Amino acid sequence: MHENTTHTTDDTMADPTLAELFQAQVARTPHAVAVHSGGQELDYAGLNRRANLLAHRLLGRGIGPEDVVGVRLPRSADLLVALLGVLKTGAAYVPVDADCPTGRLAYIVEDTGLELMLVPDGEDADGTGEGPRTLSVPAEVAAAEAVGGPAHDPTDADRPAPLTARNLAYVIYTSGSTGRPKGVTVQHDTLLRYLDFACDAYPGLARSALLHSPVAFDLTVTALYGPLLRGGHVRVGSLDREPEPGTPAGRPAFVKATPSHLPLLTVLPSSLSPTGELVVGGEMLIGDVVERWRKTHPGATVVNEYGPTEATVGCCVFAIGPDDPVEPGATPIGRPTPGTELHVLDERLNPVPAGTEGELYIAGGQVARGYLGRPGLTAERFVAAPGGGRMYRTGDIARMRPDGLLEYLGRTDDQVKIRGYRIELGEVTSVLAAQAGVRQAAVIAREDRSGDRYLAGYVVPEDGAAPDPAALREAVARHLPPYMVPSAVVVVGELPLTSNGKLDKDALPEPPADDAPTGAAPVTEAETRLCALFAEVLGLPVVHLDDDFFDRGGDSLRAARLANKARKSGWTFGLRDVLELRTPRALAHAPGAPTEGAAS
Repeated sequence: MHENTTHTTDDTMADPTLAELFQAQVARTPHAVAVHSGGQELDYAGLNRRANLLAHRLLGRGIGPEDVVGVRLPRSADLLVALLGVLKTGAAYVPVDADCPTGRLAYIVEDTGLELMLVPDGEDADGTGEGPRTLSVPAEVAAAEAVGGPAHDPTDADRPAPLTARNLAYVIYTSGSTGRPKGVTVQHDTLLRYLDFACDAYPGLARSALLHSPVAFDLTVTALYGPLLRGGHVRVGSLDREPEPGTPAGRPAFVKATPSHLPLLTVLPSSLSPTGELVVGGEMLIGDVVERWRKTHPGATVVNEYGPTEATVGCCVFAIGPDDPVEPGATPIGRPTPGTELHVLDERLNPVPAGTEGELYIAGGQVARGYLGRPGLTAERFVAAPGGGRMYRTGDIARMRPDGLLEYLGRTDDQVKIRGYRIELGEVTSVLAAQAGVRQAAVIAREDRSGDRYLAGYVVPEDGAAPDPAALREAVARHLPPYMVPSAVVVVGELPLTSNGKLDKDALPEPPADDAPTGAAPVTEAETRLCALFAEVLGLPVVHLDDDFFDRGGDSLRAARLANKARKSGWTFGLRDVLELRTPRALAHAPGAPTEGAAS
């Protein structure tokens, strides 16, 4: 073994499929609660029956192994029915966020050749017109019930072709450096190798897990399927507001989030923080942030889980037990999961000495099949591994510590992570550059006064054009999901270049902070203090009385900070009030505002 290569070995093949393992759990705990959503519960038998009814309806349409089916539903019990129903047919699902922009949705549909999309109730279509046919999940299940359709677990006798562990399970789209999102194809066997690890490493999955993140984000896989293979239950919820009425009492045992969620969990009610394991991934984890959360939640284990989508959710972990000290600065990403090999290599694919930076390559049983319909890109990123097999070239910079733990140091390309989402700056740039009146464009990641990262776009107008920054942001939002839309767009005369002709990012101007529209000034002391709090949290010089918190650059994390600061100043409103009322005027006159002078 090379001195800067770390691995564990596990030669066991994952022969079953995810659907088969779920069905085995159904047989063990048919009457245990499987999912809780919106005050309603489904037990294992009920969830399995609904998924079977849907699966047979899909099989009747000829859906089977290696087909792809779109799934565009919000987090709900119906989402689990849809995903399991597709997997039971042997087909792979393509998750699409419920608020996916039309441009991106159209690209995914064309790239995958999707002919069928599962949607919520009320969106059923007759299959005419453009785009894939849409089927309402509740309507399909109800129709199957009405005609007494088959409800048994589908077998190969029901499918158009046999289902094996090497068939596709899902296709998840990630940002692409060329401006084209790329579909990562993951098989049942690689998915189950990860879930085998997760179910063993995270005991909380056997009790309850909070499902709060988008299904098109592969971080969600752990809380989605882990409980269903261990007899636990999935608790559908959110991390940007207090628990909904009807949510089960008590805290979930397992929560998975991004490091950017940690400050939010710190100020939110404890009912959203886990009692067992808090697993974080998607971006660099800073020890000081962990320590602040642990002060109010001392009993849980915090796990830093690293893994690109191409290595199936998570392939390297570092656990911090309740009594373990927290290292200051960046937390190591740790050691590989069973069956995974991690190599830190130089430009010639030679191992670098311990303590030396290199590019991280991932080999072993969790490496994805490749990119859908992109053989050239697949060959470029999935390369031959030392000793045989394949390894994925991550583009991440890492180094091995003397104690054998890996540290993540950053990226080799223009890919960035903001609030855990992987973003190729090239994709955002290409969409911005394609807008009317734009001759050139660039997008970079910047930090605001509070240290939060955001995207800033820069455009050079065509001769005679005067593009409006707000209109450009709206246009980009029609093609890209919200987390990829630049928070600010700046019109510049030219893009600065370095001496070697590359974009000089350091020379790009900081977006102006005083570009907000004029508005009403505060009158009362409470209004004045709230405007000041808005400005402090948003990093702006001034906020007017009717300024919308989210239009001025706010997000759920900043909303939690605002609610926390307001409580310290005498207000009693919470995060949900900020999310719903949104302006200083509305919050100043809401129940829970202090009397004049109390907030000083």
